[in-house]
Amino acid sequence: MLFRFLLWILSWRINSLSKKSEGFKKVIGDYQVVLQFKTEDLKVKRYFAFDAGQTHSKGKVHDNPTMAFVFRNSKSAMELIKKMGENPNDKTLFLMGIKDGDIKIEGDMAYMTWFQAMSNYFGPEEKAA
Repeated sequence: MLFRFLLWILSWRINSLSKKSEGFKKVIGDYQVVLQFKTEDLKVKRYFAFDAGQTHSKGKVHDNPTMAFVFRNSKSAMELIKKMGENPNDKTLFLMGIKDGDIKIEGDMAYMTWFQAMSNYFGPEEKAA
């Protein structure tokens, strides 16, 4: 349940950033990409579609995602996300999740770095001085 809620919050954040953040707009650019997040059992699923600066999200499996993050289950997804949040500079945690079988990547892996660049904007907005 918590993983599903986190993906919903991420959907809200992506939509907000695509309207308000110039830096985020530059990162998503004119790409036409669908990123899928799901658990192996499909109990949790959400895709994020990016189409020339426009974004939308649905809580279902997309027919043809560009890339998919497939988590073993909700618990392992939340454990990995928590570790990454506690250690944001440790770039090995995600790779260890892949090695340990907690997450699989399907599709065009080139979009992992694109998503990573995008994720730099997901935290709280900094207030102007």
